[in-house]
Amino acid sequence: MKFHHICLVVSDMEKSLALYRDVLGFSVQMDTVIPGGEGSRQFFTQATLDDIFKIQGAKSRMVMLSSTEGALIELQQPAVPLVRAVDRKYLRYGYVGISELAFDVSGIETWFEKIKAAGYEMQTDYVWSVQGGRLKSFIFYDDDGSMIQLCERVRVNTSAPSPAPSNSRAA
Repeated sequence: MKFHHICLVVSDMEKSLALYRDVLGFSVQMDTVIPGGEGSRQFFTQATLDDIFKIQGAKSRMVMLSSTEGALIELQQPAVPLVRAVDRKYLRYGYVGISELAFDVSGIETWFEKIKAAGYEMQTDYVWSVQGGRLKSFIFYDDDGSMIQLCERVRVNTSAPSPAPSNSRAA
């Protein structure tokens, strides 16, 4: 089995696209309203979508995005039922469910500055290191309060002298 995609229910599609498409660099593969279309062009029948959403007359804007490496994200902004915000405390560690969405990147410090400059709330004001510096990472919050983590795997040469200290902090 391999990972296919993750679906994020969002409150404002345009704000979410500003993050995933414009800041993180995902490409829009499909932008549609479901159910919609007819015959073979119909993505879902109304009956199927009603079963999935557990409500009569379900309707949603669905955008499928992909990274250049093939990661897929489905964004859903339901119109029926209306989106209700989850208290942000339930989107943090200590509650069941998916706590964060993590991406493997290169150039973590550049990503940190890019995300910070775009105005997203940061979990820490620095990039942190784990596993003896083998992984550098930071977490930020999207407009709906979901935690997004960017991680960079770093090759550590154990035979070389330690590098000069940087802005990164070890965890």
